[in-house]
Amino acid sequence: MNAFLYASASLASVLAVYLATGSGLPKTTRHLLSAAMLILASLNLLTLLALGDPGSPLLVLRPALAVALSALLYLHFATATRTSQKLQPADAIHMIGPLAATAVRLLPNPGQWLDLVIALPNLCYLGLIGWDARRGATSFENLGPAVAALLDQWRRLVLVFLVFVMSFDILIMLEIGVDSDAAPQPLMFEAAGMLLTLGFTYLLVSSLHRKGPLMWASSRQRDHNPEHEALIAQLEDQLLASSAFLDPNLTLQRFARKVGVPPREVSAAINDHRHCNYNQWLNNFRIKEAQRLMREYPAKSVTEVMFASGFQNKSTFNAAFLAASGESPTAWRSRFSDHAT
Repeated sequence: MNAFLYASASLASVLAVYLATGSGLPKTTRHLLSAAMLILASLNLLTLLALGDPGSPLLVLRPALAVALSALLYLHFATATRTSQKLQPADAIHMIGPLAATAVRLLPNPGQWLDLVIALPNLCYLGLIGWDARRGATSFENLGPAVAALLDQWRRLVLVFLVFVMSFDILIMLEIGVDSDAAPQPLMFEAAGMLLTLGFTYLLVSSLHRKGPLMWASSRQRDHNPEHEALIAQLEDQLLASSAFLDPNLTLQRFARKVGVPPREVSAAINDHRHCNYNQWLNNFRIKEAQRLMREYPAKSVTEVMFASGFQNKSTFNAAFLAASGESPTAWRSRFSDHAT
């Protein structure tokens, strides 16, 4: 079991640094998750210490950290549901659990009281996260529908993770014999340690390769800003009013100068609310124009429609049309003509 605990502690530490220095999720939300990973790494190391030196004074920290882990994970999601996406003064109440656990641990014979003061707050936080999960993605609606759905999936994974960690913590208490005469279960601990290590390996590798639950949310959340909702509406109104999308040379920089908005803000608003890049967003307007031309001017050739809608070459036009409608321009025109007759 020692090897798995060392490995999971190392992976949790690397993941904590990755989250703290990365980008994507709201800053406070990300930092709270990073702190939770650090605490989990510390718990694994303290468990190793308890197995080797049960009388170490450092073990006084373990009960407080065990409670703080669940508190941080709860706050990780709570801050994501807030408009400000930040901690509030009332959140200081979550310090009560770790402080109470430390106080009981310092008693001469804490006994089962220590188990109780750890288990009750953890069960409460598990219940709170689970209760919020009943609302599904609507609890994150301030972040937009795409991000909300992804964070809801991540929350469900964390619920499973919390149940596992709490079960693992109970098993460790049996292993080190804290107020218990239960015999150790080596194979059970090996399996628990292996699952914890594999879980951290998956989270770390998937995050580094920009896949998995952390990066699902991160990639959707990047540059999220409530002001982008108004900005994207403004950009699309100006684009349609001026028919600027018909200009085949309308680059991001040119369009940004035209509307008087920095290119980065234009790109961020499009990514945030349309979940695509600038060229894809622009081509969607051109495809709608191409479809309008084919409906209203059936005598026009596909090539004429292509140039009239702002495209410069057929391969780009066909690829954009296929992505937007699921079929080629010729097939779309044929289907529309059949329906019209």
